Amino acid sequence: MVIHSGPKALTEYVLYQSKHKANKRNMILIVQGFLAGLYIAIGAIGSLKLSASIITPGLGSFLGALVFPVGIIAIILMQAELFTSDCMVMTAVFAGRTKITKTFRILCIIILSNLLGAIFAAFLTNASGLFDGATAQLVIEKAMHKVHMPLGQLLPSAILCNIIVCTGVCLAYSCKEEITKIVVLWLAITVFVISGTEHVVANMYYLFAALFYGAELTAADIFYNLSVSGMGNFIGGGLIVSGINYLLAYRDIEKQ
Repeated sequence: MVIHSGPKALTEYVLYQSKHKANKRNMILIVQGFLAGLYIAIGAIGSLKLSASIITPGLGSFLGALVFPVGIIAIILMQAELFTSDCMVMTAVFAGRTKITKTFRILCIIILSNLLGAIFAAFLTNASGLFDGATAQLVIEKAMHKVHMPLGQLLPSAILCNIIVCTGVCLAYSCKEEITKIVVLWLAITVFVISGTEHVVANMYYLFAALFYGAELTAADIFYNLSVSGMGNFIGGGLIVSGINYLLAYRDIEKQ
């Protein structure tokens, strides 16, 4: 399939991918979602360790942001299933190509398998003693900040997060060469990490890694952050980015 640029080509490609996802067996979605949770954790591990090792204010955060995109690049190139970017399958609902109930079923399978992958990675992080005192303290501080964010801040942050992430994925979808995909994704995901906005799958890893390292987190704390950030990510990617691109491509797509 030849991919060009622009909203029409992007919408056609997302519709193609949506049909492909809908035809996958549940077990395939679960395995690919589990892998995506692991891949995000890999990027987060590198980011945390690098950030904690540098004392200069701001420099550690910047270098950590440069490392984090490895996870999402792996997801795109290895064709794993990540909830945040998969929210764009809502395009198929807008186009009348699938039922919303079927789309929600797919997204639920993916987000739950992302969670399993993130928890498994967090368990391995702790069991292997991967984090020293400074890194463990950093992830605990990050987790406690996330679960105590007020709703009026957490939800908009999650919406903005997935606008950034899905914009990067859209740019990657529009590129023919893999090296170009990597570059645009790297830049977009670096912006997301520097922004400090809320990504539900990354939060899965941060919260459970912090929990395993002794953070005083309750089940209610974790549910609050993940449910609100997940909803915000869905709005940002599934409604705003997908919806606007579909509206721009509507006339051409409807004629087909």
